[in-house]
Amino acid sequence: MPAIDLIIPVYNETSDIVARTVRAARAAFAKDGAAPPNIIIVDDGSRVPVDAAAFTGLDGVTLLRHERNRGYGAALKTGIRAGTAPWIAITDADGTYPVDRLPDLVREMGAHDTVVGTRTGGNVNIPLLRRFPKACLNRFASYLAGTHIADLNTGMRVFTRELAEYLWHLFPPGFSFTSTMTMGSLSGGYRVKEIAIDYYKREGSSSISPVADTIRFFKIASRLGLLFSPMRIFGPIAGGLLATGLVKGLGIDYRHLGAVGNFSVALMIAGIQVFCMGLLGELIVLSRNIRRNP
Repeated sequence: MPAIDLIIPVYNETSDIVARTVRAARAAFAKDGAAPPNIIIVDDGSRVPVDAAAFTGLDGVTLLRHERNRGYGAALKTGIRAGTAPWIAITDADGTYPVDRLPDLVREMGAHDTVVGTRTGGNVNIPLLRRFPKACLNRFASYLAGTHIADLNTGMRVFTRELAEYLWHLFPPGFSFTSTMTMGSLSGGYRVKEIAIDYYKREGSSSISPVADTIRFFKIASRLGLLFSPMRIFGPIAGGLLATGLVKGLGIDYRHLGAVGNFSVALMIAGIQVFCMGLLGELIVLSRNIRRNP
């Protein structure tokens, strides 16, 4: 098994919670008979910085700090840059993910480029107000990718450094890092494996805002669509405009007036223009050469 860097981004979690996550991860690998991962903790500008003393006596633990909060994705990128292992694992520090399942994900890596833990197990504690927008986002992402995606933005996964480097220029500094990785992996032809995991209640206070999170989810969906599958967004809109123009022009205007009305013509022209925008978007996606070389 290749060496593994385990990246744990931290923002306002207490030192005790972070240390408990680190010890649980090390214990899981030890129980599995595997070498412990190189653990890289990135404190993303927490109001109360993580105390390095919490990891006293633990070898292979590196603590990095951002002077100000730069975002979840930025913290992960800092951790990835700091490591050197060919395989990279990520998880949250708030006790929500079952870090004891990390060895299960790692065992699948030999035949895959990324293994994601989907929050579809028997014990899943996703706040009620987040479930509907999350379900909508997963369905929309599945439509864009042309394949079923059980959990687009799960924060516990293992992937190769090659994959991270391949998608590096697409990763945002915010929460859509994991969503972008999922879509980029599928769009790029990488081998993706999903494993069902539990998702526990968060330890400590939550920063979830139902309205802001819902808006953020749909911003992510729009961004992913434009990044990876523009025609799947522009195509239906173009088809709807063109069909409406044809039905109104030929089925209503011509029947009653003997000519196609201006508004009907405008709808059909708008449909053609939107379709051309989708084609242009597809050309831009192809020019980025996102697909993996065979």
